[in-house]
Amino acid sequence: MRISFGQPAFIPYGGFFSRQLNSDLMILLDDSQFARGFTFVNRNRLKGPAGEVWVTIPVKKKHLGLQTIRQLRLHQPEIFSARFLGLLRHYYGHSIYYPAVSLEFKAILDSAQDNFLQLVLSFLNSLRSWLKIDTPQLLQSEIGLSGQGPQLLIDLAREVKASELVFPYLADRHFDPLKFKSAGLKLLFLKYNQVPYPQFWGNFLPNLSALDLYFGCGPGARQVIEKSSRIIAT
Repeated sequence: MRISFGQPAFIPYGGFFSRQLNSDLMILLDDSQFARGFTFVNRNRLKGPAGEVWVTIPVKKKHLGLQTIRQLRLHQPEIFSARFLGLLRHYYGHSIYYPAVSLEFKAILDSAQDNFLQLVLSFLNSLRSWLKIDTPQLLQSEIGLSGQGPQLLIDLAREVKASELVFPYLADRHFDPLKFKSAGLKLLFLKYNQVPYPQFWGNFLPNLSALDLYFGCGPGARQVIEKSSRIIAT
């Protein structure tokens, strides 16, 4: 079995979904620590007339110390909901896919309220559906293993009886590949070079959220992701 890992993240870019397309299972690390500094877990890029537009989900931090992703709660979710839906209407309202996206995202926002994990997983599953990705997902918390670093990933791989792991290209700069190989695991690396696609608002910008890709290409977005991807074996 070939698996990949990812953190539950807000409207990820195409490379995230490419790892799913090239895996038999993706394990979402919801018990991993939410980074205090810059992270794509609660933010991503869309596009407006002036270029990239950063969208951030505000989360509660004050007096809460270190938190795992599944512990996060939104700060003022009603305000975020109104602003996010307004941004989508303003920048993508002319897309033929906007009405359906807007309706589904509003229902998600209303249902999730301040539950960050529920919110990002629901957004993620909507994008998976629109991209026709049916690779199974499994939460780390459902498996019941904790830890950190390469050993956690090795333990998770053993638990699901995986033999191959797909990592983003150059991820091995941050860990020792020999630890995985000595555990009997083959490493594959996915190189994602975004193929240009039709975008609203000026010159093409790569690696925006896959939501921008879907607004521009609709069902053809999956083919764009596939053309942008290459698996490198070690």
